[in-house]
Amino acid sequence: MSIFPPLPPITVRGKKYFGKIIFVFLLFLSIVVGVLAGLLFVYKSDLPEVHALETYRPGVITELYSDEGQVIGSFALQRRVIVTYQQVPAVLRNAILATEDKNFFSHWGIDVPRLIRAATKDLIKLRRAEGASTITMQLTRVLFLTPEKSFKRKMQEMLLAVQIERAFSKQQIFTLYANQIYLGHGNYGFAAAVEFYFGKKLNELTLPEAATLVARIRGPGYSPLLYPQRALERRNLVLERMRVEGFLTRAEAQETKQAPLDLHVQYPRNDLAPYFVEEIRRYLERTYGTEAVHEKGLRVYTTLNLALQQAANQAVFNGLRAYDKRHGWRGAPRNILKEKLGTLESYADEDWRRPIEKGKWVNGLVVSVTSSAATVKLGPYT
Repeated sequence: MSIFPPLPPITVRGKKYFGKIIFVFLLFLSIVVGVLAGLLFVYKSDLPEVHALETYRPGVITELYSDEGQVIGSFALQRRVIVTYQQVPAVLRNAILATEDKNFFSHWGIDVPRLIRAATKDLIKLRRAEGASTITMQLTRVLFLTPEKSFKRKMQEMLLAVQIERAFSKQQIFTLYANQIYLGHGNYGFAAAVEFYFGKKLNELTLPEAATLVARIRGPGYSPLLYPQRALERRNLVLERMRVEGFLTRAEAQETKQAPLDLHVQYPRNDLAPYFVEEIRRYLERTYGTEAVHEKGLRVYTTLNLALQQAANQAVFNGLRAYDKRHGWRGAPRNILKEKLGTLESYADEDWRRPIEKGKWVNGLVVSVTSSAATVKLGPYT
């Protein structure tokens, strides 16, 4: 005769609850075993030496200056402007942390809880539903690895991330990331991207602009130039993540979501004195080599006077314009529909990518004509 009371029968609800506990335990165990096995596998394979980062010097822009110190041209394979950790504004830092890695300053290269949560969602949905890469893991992928999606590469990311965290401070890692991440259209790092997309310096960055740049990290499908609606939606998601993480109030997030993208794209141009700039490029390459010119960030001071060059350019343009008018109307210089350069709605002339200044000649696009009037498009104006 037993001295213990009989156990109550396990109900259907109890069985389901017990089954979920077993499932979660086995899932967690499989993840741990998989990670350990992967780390052991990667440890035995060839990995880059992370201490090379101590002497790492990324390619930066070579700039040409006039006799009074104004920029008149530039050369670069990768457009990059190097900044320090202190030069990254708080609004941008918060946007990056809230969206890409909220636990950056507390983990050791791998965010284990996030990794487990992402793996659980992937298993439940039988597809890649959520990423778990930390900022450090993203940096290893950019600097050392390929973009291929494989188990081996993910394990390499994790091991390299741990090694980098042991060798460098959080501020150093974040600074490398801020200067190295690719943000589209040849721009590497946030400082170069701010100049390209918004025509301003990094310290002038606003909240919606910071969120737009962080949204672009996700991939080329979120380029504000190529996919403005998708970029806007992703930007608003960044703002929502900032609200959830406590960087913004609900009112601030809602107000900022109403703001347009408001791009002021500044394409790199060497058209102020193109023959002069080209002659300098040839001289520099002969003297210092191609790598130094396009990757080492030289500062080249020339004899060109900006005001005199602009006056000369304007004089030539006015003379050609007067000559053209003396010969009468010869028709439109081009027809974008016949040349299949786009539609009347989508076409963007090269002149429209620069600020429209008073007294300057700008190409216009005739979009409609009546017997008494014509509608002409000039950039955003009609």
